[in-house]
Amino acid sequence: MRALIICSLVCLAVAEQPAQEKSEPPNSGPFELAGDKLGESLTSFTSKHPKAQCVDSTSKRKTCYQWEDVSIFGKTAHPEPKCSPEAHASPGCAQGLTAQFLEQRLVLLSYAVRGTDKSEATSAFKKKYGTPIIDTREATIWTISNTSLSVVVGKATEGKEGESLVTFVIQG
Repeated sequence: MRALIICSLVCLAVAEQPAQEKSEPPNSGPFELAGDKLGESLTSFTSKHPKAQCVDSTSKRKTCYQWEDVSIFGKTAHPEPKCSPEAHASPGCAQGLTAQFLEQRLVLLSYAVRGTDKSEATSAFKKKYGTPIIDTREATIWTISNTSLSVVVGKATEGKEGESLVTFVIQG
């Protein structure tokens, strides 16, 4: 729970920072997950993730979900069968990939996979992005400009029950 609060505070801080200059695609940034980068087009993303199911959240925002064939840093998602965009918030569908697009550009990408150990991933990210601003057993978080990368270990549901997940998020 503490890790989720920390992650939420970083998300708010990133959201309140001034917008970038228009010289680069909206919301682009240095962080990437599994070959996807902030600012990437929806078309490019769906060509790399053909099993993603995308729905309109608003007239300018689209959210894509994928539960099958999702893995990152050697960890594979194991969601319940029959997950769908309508059931995405159910505990059994917490594992997988979620991507949000604003005006056809990637602004948030999340991978959630079963696990309790984030050390391999954080080690790789430290080599690539340097020292994080937060580095605890539960959460490791980097920020650059108006973007963030977080790796958080926590429960899929409230309370002590439920499986532990490692969640990777880039946003900006």
